[in-house]
Amino acid sequence: MAVKSNVQDVQDINVPLKDLQFDSENPRFTDQTFQNDEDLIRYLYDEMDVAEIIQSILSSGYLNYEPLIVLKEGTSYTVLEGNRRLAALRILANKELRNKLGIQLSSEPTAKALPGEIKVRCVDARKDARAYIGFKHINGPMKWDALAKAKYAARWFEEGADIATISKTLGDNHNTVRRLVNGWLALEQAKASGFDIEDISRKRLAFSHLYTALTRNGYRDFIGLGDEDLSSPPKKNPIPATKTKDFLAVMSWLYGQEKQKQPALIRSQNPDLNKLNQVLLHPEAKKLLVAERNLDSAFERVEPASKRFEDALLKASRQCEDANKLSGHYDGDGTLLQVADGMQKTVKSLVLVMKDKVRAETDGE
Repeated sequence: MAVKSNVQDVQDINVPLKDLQFDSENPRFTDQTFQNDEDLIRYLYDEMDVAEIIQSILSSGYLNYEPLIVLKEGTSYTVLEGNRRLAALRILANKELRNKLGIQLSSEPTAKALPGEIKVRCVDARKDARAYIGFKHINGPMKWDALAKAKYAARWFEEGADIATISKTLGDNHNTVRRLVNGWLALEQAKASGFDIEDISRKRLAFSHLYTALTRNGYRDFIGLGDEDLSSPPKKNPIPATKTKDFLAVMSWLYGQEKQKQPALIRSQNPDLNKLNQVLLHPEAKKLLVAERNLDSAFERVEPASKRFEDALLKASRQCEDANKLSGHYDGDGTLLQVADGMQKTVKSLVLVMKDKVRAETDGE
């Protein structure tokens, strides 16, 4: 797919490395704040495989053939595309920085790894580089995660582009892009309402939890959204103001708020996200969830005990079959033999209970 962009029509120039600045609005930095460039470089090095770029430059030198995409601001240039490469070059060029960050190189950089000037391609405004950068990172070789995609598409949408144009240009599904944008706008609303993205239970925010939840009836009803209308464009602050408290509760269930001693209830998207949706659709289970903040306990009100018994029995059967297949590798451990013996007694007891139940029902007929 050809990507039409003003980027392709601009002549490349070379600028000094010192004049290149990181882009604090980079979609990769969705849930991060940095006090200075050192913090930003540390994040890129730890999270974005900058070490691989450094090693490549050390081995082959800096290959100055693909220009960084930059926005000229005064006498400096903000790097819209190529922040990882910029981080690698800064690390290679600054031994003091390497010492601060605790980075050790496999070898000292040679002159070919330390270019004084870098090839760049300037644009007049961020929007001029939207299509080029978005296509490269959403469906290209250096894919962003869902949160970065959502931020990028939402910024584009806020600049006036419609979802159809964005999805067509990025080569992605219309409904997918719409849901990503809607999820991002909801996340921004949650943050503005008091949700602390830096206080979640896990290191990274699993954005798919949110944008998937926003498509399911249980969550939508709970936060006042009603049925999903895929034909309508996303809107800023999509959650009704009267439902802010409920929305923050959902965000806490999805991600946790540790300072408030509220751990996340979603351990994995499958099956927990659907379990929570079913709980929210069940009046009694929903009340219990709000009161006790225990997903498993609340879900017991949704699913009949007979169904939970069936699932547990079938799961145990599969696991026993798996263990039996591996029994040839048993090493004679006496403790494991005791475990198996205990299982045998449990199974005998279970079978007796089930037979008594069948017998009682037969006699009752």
